[in-house]
Amino acid sequence: MKRAAAVLLMVLAACSGVAQTRVIVAAGTTLVDSGLLDELAATFEAGHPDISLSVVGEATAQVLELGRRGGADVLITHAPALEAAFVAEQLAARYELVLTSSFVIVGPPDGVPAGTATEVLRAIAGQGGPFVSRADGSGTYEMEVDLWEAAGIEPGVESWYIETGQGMGLTLQVADQRGAYTLSELGAFLAASDVLTLQPLDVTGIPVNPYHLIVVAASPERRAGEEFLDWLLAPDGTEAVTRLNRNLFGRIVYEPAG
Repeated sequence: MKRAAAVLLMVLAACSGVAQTRVIVAAGTTLVDSGLLDELAATFEAGHPDISLSVVGEATAQVLELGRRGGADVLITHAPALEAAFVAEQLAARYELVLTSSFVIVGPPDGVPAGTATEVLRAIAGQGGPFVSRADGSGTYEMEVDLWEAAGIEPGVESWYIETGQGMGLTLQVADQRGAYTLSELGAFLAASDVLTLQPLDVTGIPVNPYHLIVVAASPERRAGEEFLDWLLAPDGTEAVTRLNRNLFGRIVYEPAG
């Protein structure tokens, strides 16, 4: 019954002759896999029957490339360095922080001891992993690279380092099957945790995970994209984010920026 209420409103709008604007929202797979973005889209559509949001999940690098090619109207990503290049190319009409979440290193229940991210990664490397990486240009992968560099380790040359080139959901499955470690965005992990044996490690020192929304400057649906952004930052949107967090996770995982 996912998004059933919004779909019903869309049908009613069509029957009543209300013209709809279709906005393609391309977002990082972590946000899509968590379930939050679909629920947010449904809530927004319920109050804006003239706008339909079509959600596409890809790694951040691919999301930004979709924006460059005109394949999406709104982008939601979490790799600030990659986003900065997009903005510098003057491809963004609006660029705003909309959510923050966190990353977790997950692994087998009897995994390495607690510590800072640097200590934990060195311990994983010291025992020969295994460690499963997305290696797909995602915001999660960008953060993983930064953490390995801070630990002074080049894991790509090691046999225990496994690259999937896939999204968060599949990467978690591979890590679970192999009794391995991986870096995950918290919401995506929680959404899959019922079918995983992996557990979050007690790790400190991992930077916050910021999600920015970009309204693509060349988008023909720029006005509708900005309406979605403004809603996310307004009280109605931030209240929806808070409510949906509690419905999905029982706590606040994605902190609204508005």
